[in-house]
Amino acid sequence: MPVIAACGWLLWMSRAEPGPGGADVDFALDLVGLALAGLGQALRFYVLGLVPEGTSGQNLSIQASTLNVTGPYAHVRNPLYVGNLGIVLGLCLMAHQPWVYAIAMVFFFGEYFFIIRAEEDFLRSKFGAAFDEFCRTVPRWVPRLTPAVKGTLRGGGFDWRRALKKEINPFAAWSLGALCLWAWELGARSQLSTGWLAGFVSAAAMVLVSLLVVKAWKKGWLFS
Repeated sequence: MPVIAACGWLLWMSRAEPGPGGADVDFALDLVGLALAGLGQALRFYVLGLVPEGTSGQNLSIQASTLNVTGPYAHVRNPLYVGNLGIVLGLCLMAHQPWVYAIAMVFFFGEYFFIIRAEEDFLRSKFGAAFDEFCRTVPRWVPRLTPAVKGTLRGGGFDWRRALKKEINPFAAWSLGALCLWAWELGARSQLSTGWLAGFVSAAAMVLVSLLVVKAWKKGWLFS
């Protein structure tokens, strides 16, 4: 919470002024940041559509019925966290505030240092030498170009339903945040035209409707 408050204060102080490079660079960074966050989300969606239940995802405790070493895990040990990094970096680019970059990156890697350490200790205690070999051949953060092990994670193909149910909340959170950040920037500079405002409102409405529809589907109220 203090990190969010600090970033919010820095953004409040900087919204009315173009960042380094001027307004044109800011606009380009907004587009690049949105694209980077979208790629991070796409990676998360892809991974969660492939992994078996009980081995990866949003769980309250560490779970691993099997050791994932194929598919995206044959390129990088933590593909979901690489996706998260893409989303965070994308939002940082849209913030165009160097202090926000620094705070966000220190917080991100500080948090995931402890998360990954706990997960790797658990996996090493459960899978032993197999996990050590996995760590030896597959990088933690920077994906290798060729897979260390060939094969797919899910024999039945890509489960888009699982991916959609898992990812609708994170997608809604960061995409609405990105829209608000961009609209706030334009509004602080008196550049939020009627057309831009209508576009932001329409995009936000589409995200919210998608969120509600998927949540209703998850509860069995739709398409049952």
